[in-house]
Amino acid sequence: MYLFNRSITVNVRSIDSKILSVDGVFLDSHHELCMTLEVDVESHTITSATGEFRRYPHTDCVETQQRINSLIGINLNGNVRKQVQSAVGLKDGCTHLTELTIECVKGLMQATYQLMNLTMQADEVDELIEQYLAGTCFHYQKS
Repeated sequence: MYLFNRSITVNVRSIDSKILSVDGVFLDSHHELCMTLEVDVESHTITSATGEFRRYPHTDCVETQQRINSLIGINLNGNVRKQVQSAVGLKDGCTHLTELTIECVKGLMQATYQLMNLTMQADEVDELIEQYLAGTCFHYQKS
């Protein structure tokens, strides 16, 4: 018998050549949170953020939903986790909203790599990815 379950779903689509949109859903035994972020591809900045708490364990949880708007303007080029925590997490926010936002950002980054594969030569893409991911995991260890 399972005592708890959780899933996070992220879908990214291209609105046009300059905007990516990501839909994220955080669903577990106690929560259902949904959000949509739009990001400017060139500046890597969140330009739109909407969302909804559909199910939550405490009546005051829904008060943190309004913090989703604070994600607008976050630049995804650095210190993303700290920026997201300041915007929607910590003591005045929601840890689950932070988690969902971070997963949406990860999905956006993967989609960015996919876009590069559609618009650049494979060796150019590989070089950029090597630079960007250097030192982030076993595969991308710095030599």
